[in-house]
Amino acid sequence: MTAPQRRLSPTPAPHPARSRPQLRAAPRPSRKLMPRVGWAAAVAVVVALFTLALVHAMIVDRQTTLDHLNQELEEVQAANDRLRLNVARSEAPERIVAEALYRLGMVESDGRVYLSPVELDEVELPRRD
Repeated sequence: MTAPQRRLSPTPAPHPARSRPQLRAAPRPSRKLMPRVGWAAAVAVVVALFTLALVHAMIVDRQTTLDHLNQELEEVQAANDRLRLNVARSEAPERIVAEALYRLGMVESDGRVYLSPVELDEVELPRRD
């Protein structure tokens, strides 16, 4: 009771006829171009990363310079404040009176004397020739 075995044919089934003769397969891109594009992209990435690193280094350098300038500015402002305080102390009336009395040997007057101008006659004026 064995049934005869069927053999499958190795040939594919026929395709239906194509009704669009204007369509055709696109040509494959050249395999020689792909490695060049890959290398160009890799070089572009390396150049971009190098440029970013260079820009970052410049930013860090300028920030360091800015920090030093800010520190120097703070020091100069502190020195300016000390000098302004010294000037204010030097211009104080109490200090001027103390300097005049003790260092220069001046004495305080008992009162104020106001002088009034005197009118001179024409005869008393010196003549210029």
